[in-house]
Amino acid sequence: MPVDPSKPRTVLVVHGVQAGPDDLNQDRLVEELIRSRIGNIPLPYLCQLYRYEQINVEAQKKHHDLLELIATIPVGEIITAPVMEMVQDVVISLENGSTAQLIRQGLRQAILDIFNAGNPCYILAHSLGSIYAFDLLNELIADGAYFDPSSRKSWPVQGLITIGSPIGLELFKRSGRNAISDFSAGDKWFRWLNVWDPNDPVVSGTLFGQQLSGYKIAENFLSGDPRQRWVIRDIVTDTGKSWLMAHTAYWNSAVVGDKLVDMMTS
Repeated sequence: MPVDPSKPRTVLVVHGVQAGPDDLNQDRLVEELIRSRIGNIPLPYLCQLYRYEQINVEAQKKHHDLLELIATIPVGEIITAPVMEMVQDVVISLENGSTAQLIRQGLRQAILDIFNAGNPCYILAHSLGSIYAFDLLNELIADGAYFDPSSRKSWPVQGLITIGSPIGLELFKRSGRNAISDFSAGDKWFRWLNVWDPNDPVVSGTLFGQQLSGYKIAENFLSGDPRQRWVIRDIVTDTGKSWLMAHTAYWNSAVVGDKLVDMMTS
């Protein structure tokens, strides 16, 4: 079923690393953010959250004994169970094993459900969620069944915005994420905006949030080959926060809200 532009835009939010499944409210935060930035634009929209944290929690149960051991030693005061859970989330992604595949399968189904309902879909992916979104989008483009470059109505996803993404770090490049799937001949281009705060330690990969300068996602992925047919833009923003607070501040960022509204209306 082709996308129906008259139907409400659906923003599929893909969350990042979590300390557990109980604080997942990013879809509501995004809904509020859009409402605050949309003004008088007559744009019907929906926000939907792809929840994959429970999959991670199930995979981490095998580490329960290790977490209890850490809690009994002095260093356990700073390496807490929530911190260990978040570290394991990253390890699961890097291992690219059955758990990561299960997460991608769930994301694929969520996207195709929106597509089959005819709603234009836009992905807003945070932190580690941007890795899963990036991988899955490239799979769909390479599939050949979707993303006709001459018709956006065949696209299950109309555009991608990543926020606080670690995708530029060497550890993710070593996992093979150093290229994007090419399109064939056509005149439509896929849009990817990468929004990052120079003080975000997840983007820089430094524990104490060393400030970045000159960091460019576009430079990592654009080759100049017209068959790529990607428009990739880096958006630097100052959230007014530092360290891990900067990493979670995107949900209230006017820049993120404005870019999302712009993408949905153009």
